[in-house]
Amino acid sequence: MTLSADASFLDTEDTEPYSFYESVRERGDVVWDEGMKAFLVVGNQAARQVLQDDALFMHPFTTMQAGSAYAKIRGENPRSFFFLHGEKHREMHRWWVRDLLSPQWVGRYRPSAVEPAINSLLDGLQGRPRFDLVKDYIAHLPVQVFARLLDLPRKDAEFLTQLKRLNDDIAAFASLASALKLEGEVSAHTQALTQRAVAAAQELDEILRPIVAARRGSDGQDMISRLWAGGPAIFADWNEVDSLDACRRLLFAGIDTTTHAMANAWYMLLTDDTLMKQVREGGRPAVERFAEEALRLNGTVQFRSRRVTADTEVAGVPIAKGQMVVVILMAANRDPSVFTCPHAVDMERPQPRNHLSFLTGPRSCPGATLARAELVDGMHAMLERYPRLRLAPGEKPSFHGFMMRSYGPLIVETNQ
Repeated sequence: MTLSADASFLDTEDTEPYSFYESVRERGDVVWDEGMKAFLVVGNQAARQVLQDDALFMHPFTTMQAGSAYAKIRGENPRSFFFLHGEKHREMHRWWVRDLLSPQWVGRYRPSAVEPAINSLLDGLQGRPRFDLVKDYIAHLPVQVFARLLDLPRKDAEFLTQLKRLNDDIAAFASLASALKLEGEVSAHTQALTQRAVAAAQELDEILRPIVAARRGSDGQDMISRLWAGGPAIFADWNEVDSLDACRRLLFAGIDTTTHAMANAWYMLLTDDTLMKQVREGGRPAVERFAEEALRLNGTVQFRSRRVTADTEVAGVPIAKGQMVVVILMAANRDPSVFTCPHAVDMERPQPRNHLSFLTGPRSCPGATLARAELVDGMHAMLERYPRLRLAPGEKPSFHGFMMRSYGPLIVETNQ
């Protein structure tokens, strides 16, 4: 099936896309989008088929027109997590999931990295009757956690703001590339964004390189020391470039995504008094259940792109070698064949983690446990500190973005 000539996923930028997703679903689980020159995958089963087969549905960065810019951003490191495929990628992925960011290690990092970051930010808000929950709290939490995980020598606001700005420049490029907007003819504006991302990556490398080099041979428990200690099991000649690239992966993958997820979760609470009451009264277990529904319904990353490496078929639709498929995660998370009342929050939903917000298969998010800790701990602490927190009267947050979308601004009143 094909979308009508005047409809494309590209047209949903800076809007709530869910009615568009349902219009695609009416045509099938896999539908051609002429505007994107790609197949949109909205069915849950079809999405899982694509995400779980990394050989047939290839992570596309190395084959994209934007690939050369990606290589520069990753320090021309062919061993970057972003560029690996096959067994070597699986080894790297297992290391991150089962060791570096395992539930056990995240449990150890919560009191040393997550909780101090939350408390520091909450203390900074003390006494303010009104603030922007996104700008003044949510946007700062992931980068503060990052600084503590790596035990960076500087953790002041000016330094962390610089890190976030550089990361934002790189993320802007990545979003354009993943949306296939860097394929074909590229505008001068897009070229400028690409150049800014490359420059930001180089500046970020210069900041982190001496810190990474100094930790070589350290027996510390920070992430940089652990990267040096465990890396040789992946590559015998693990080096400074590998450790630096891994540090930047943690920064890149963990800051924007968590920020958007938290903003979406808070929007849902602040615009539904009944839900807010239910979550408040249910304590931490209710926050945990709600967080999964927030991830399922609005999540953070709306879609992921893949390139087909051989002629195949998905949900009965033939797809030729070389074509692109765009797995719309937030559409698959609302598939009525899998989720009852798919568009509503269900605090008693069976298997609450049975969503695709952290993907599935060999490229599932290695930082899912850490992201959940930041989301749940950050929300629970804010709810306890401000029991009467509410959206300021007259405020109407908008849903903005494309690959990653979230609501904002979230101007709240504490009614202290």
